[in-house]
Amino acid sequence: MNRYEISTLIIKRLKELGINYLKNKYEESSAINFLVIEDLLPIKIATKLSDYFPFENELTHLNGPQENKYIGFHFIDKQNLIEECIYSFQEENVIKIIGEITSIKNLIGDPELYAGGISSMSKGCFLNPHIDNSHDRNMQNFRRLNLLYYVNKDFNPIKDGGELVLYPNGIKNKADEISCAFNRLVIMRTDNRSLHGVKKIKSETKRRKCISNYYFSKESPSGTNYYHSTSFRGFKKEFVKGTYLKLNALTRTFAKKLIYKLTNKSVSTSQYRNK
Repeated sequence: MNRYEISTLIIKRLKELGINYLKNKYEESSAINFLVIEDLLPIKIATKLSDYFPFENELTHLNGPQENKYIGFHFIDKQNLIEECIYSFQEENVIKIIGEITSIKNLIGDPELYAGGISSMSKGCFLNPHIDNSHDRNMQNFRRLNLLYYVNKDFNPIKDGGELVLYPNGIKNKADEISCAFNRLVIMRTDNRSLHGVKKIKSETKRRKCISNYYFSKESPSGTNYYHSTSFRGFKKEFVKGTYLKLNALTRTFAKKLIYKLTNKSVSTSQYRNK
């Protein structure tokens, strides 16, 4: 099955649920707008995506104070179905309908998969609260949406952890938690106020398997010009770690802005795939 065929299945599912219904759900969700789509693809395809998902020794391990996870976007043999699924979200027909649902005009995909692709999270993996990098790799377009599709068959979203956590009112206040249920798509707004993270994985044997895509636009979501690097924070009670992560984010943002101003070239600190 190729990316276009998968994209038609995605659109079919969205239309089954009703575009206006989904649009209202997204608008009314939270200060950090999000939308949950259950049973995105036929169960047979979703199961194959889970079965063919790369092992963690085939991926790049990101392990630091702010995160512990495995990422990648290169695939072999049967894993090519994963690649086709990733790029199905980059098809213009999907981008257009997501733009309609979220009321964001002129959305742009990202064939480079800058900070996208797949991620695998097993026992002990986590992702500290953070705001995503504000732009694409070349600092030309504003980051607007994150699409997270979970293909972790047999993962228990209640017992095994790995919840996506949104902090619409800051880390100290009530958060929105979204479990990574199998065959679930989460669409979330990502801009300079979209603080979010992933809770630690508890399962001894199961992995959180996620297919991730970003959309961008030329227009700023706030109407103002801004830039920031990926900016991590500490979880509740992580004061020392949180202070370090804040200073680190400020330093990296300042350095990237300065380099871009002096050289007109961007500095990429996240992985991306050459076109």
